[in-house]
Amino acid sequence: MENEVICLGEIILDFIPVNHNTYKACFGGAPMNTAVACARLGLRTGAIAAVGNDAFGRFLLATLRERNVDVSHVKVISDARTTLAIVVKLPEGEREFFFYRKPWCRTADTEIVFTEEDIEYISRARLLHISGFALSQDPARTSIMKAVEHIKASGNVKISFDPTFRPDVWPDLNSAREVYSKVIDFVDILLATAKEYSVLFGVETLREILKELGEKVDVIGVKMGVKGAVLSCSGESYYMPAYKVEVRDTVGAGDAWNAAIMYGLLKKWATDETLSLANAVAAIKCMHVGAISGLPSSSEAMEFRKKFPDIKPEPLS
Repeated sequence: MENEVICLGEIILDFIPVNHNTYKACFGGAPMNTAVACARLGLRTGAIAAVGNDAFGRFLLATLRERNVDVSHVKVISDARTTLAIVVKLPEGEREFFFYRKPWCRTADTEIVFTEEDIEYISRARLLHISGFALSQDPARTSIMKAVEHIKASGNVKISFDPTFRPDVWPDLNSAREVYSKVIDFVDILLATAKEYSVLFGVETLREILKELGEKVDVIGVKMGVKGAVLSCSGESYYMPAYKVEVRDTVGAGDAWNAAIMYGLLKKWATDETLSLANAVAAIKCMHVGAISGLPSSSEAMEFRKKFPDIKPEPLS
């Protein structure tokens, strides 16, 4: 049976702080976090990524397998190490990252090059999800863009895009903006943070985001952290506050949210129901440390929503 979703891009070992001086090594990489969340929700999911031939890479591959993600197209690059990320917690629950990968050092995720078999693998899915982080360096950027152009031309696979903008891996902001402006031409679903819309696309308000980018893509998601989220699809736009939970770790919450949006779209759910599910999945993730810890099944997420009967999506005028 073919995969419904293919997630393409970086796979990373995250070092997440558990207190001031102790870090925990965790599975990471935005599109791969999304792949695990998709599989947990019940979607048949595959991954295209690259790891080094080292203990970290073997851990990441084993984790994908354990979480029911197809790894038949994950590549092991013998002359590069697995990419690492150090997570730094900031006030108000936010965080920033610094990376061991290009442009600072050569690691596996930037070296991926696709084969015809990879393109065929993607073409048999219903949805391709990619990360802007993976577009920051060549040869991965050129290879991914060629794949996206081919898939878009075929017209059979929807393309979902999360900018995953991390300044540390780009030469400069203008370089990032130039690449993102090109990839938008091939995207059907755009799932970004409010800050990314402002920094990368120059749109500040929700009205500007929905109007200007709504002319280019079919589905727009706006992630706003503790302020909630917005989803616009098929001419309907909804805002929903965040569920109130005890937050232990926000790493991976946006990736989990993405997965639930894709789940709702593939299942042809109503826009408000899809948004409600996504906020629930993200909230549950935030109650656990690590990008893929505590991810719920679709039934668990729907049961969670019943605890908050007063928190519902609201239509945007």
